[in-house]
Amino acid sequence: MAWKKYKYIYLGLLFIFVLSSGLSFYWVANLQPQNKPKISVLQEPREEIFKVSEETKVILLGKNIVCQKYLLKCVVKETEMTAEERSGLNGLSLEELQKKYAIEDKTVEKNKEIINIISWEEGLCSEHKKILHLGDNNNGDYVAIYHGPSEVKNEGGIYKVTEIPIAKLPLQYQEKVRLHAMEFYQEEELIATLDSFSENLD
Repeated sequence: MAWKKYKYIYLGLLFIFVLSSGLSFYWVANLQPQNKPKISVLQEPREEIFKVSEETKVILLGKNIVCQKYLLKCVVKETEMTAEERSGLNGLSLEELQKKYAIEDKTVEKNKEIINIISWEEGLCSEHKKILHLGDNNNGDYVAIYHGPSEVKNEGGIYKVTEIPIAKLPLQYQEKVRLHAMEFYQEEELIATLDSFSENLD
């Protein structure tokens, strides 16, 4: 008899219990810290190591040490590489090329897909060697003639030592000679200058 009297109360309590159990499960499930997705670490692509291939242009250049040192504008000489020597470079890295030619005192430079192999020659190039300038000889006593523009001083090599004592020249010319400041592009001008120096000697 009690069941019939209180069945709606019991059913209501049962409904509330089921509902509260469901809500409790939902809260517990959603209030837990969520697992963060694993972050995949992307590796930076490795830089591809350069290798000489059939398509790589290889140029042999000849440069002069003194011209390069003083940044003189020269016509750079290019020479042909034999087919056998060229094919032997395929597959080599830039570092391997540099080691290979360092034995011959050559330097290797890479400019985009072009490889320059540079052989170095002493002194001046043929064009800059034609330029002459005056300076003093090793002892500083006599006027000497040197190859190259005045800025290279004695590094261009000596052409000739004259018999004109520097001490006998007017002071303004003594200073110019010692500073290697008198430059000539024509031999005739040089000869005329030396003649005028000789005429003024005692």
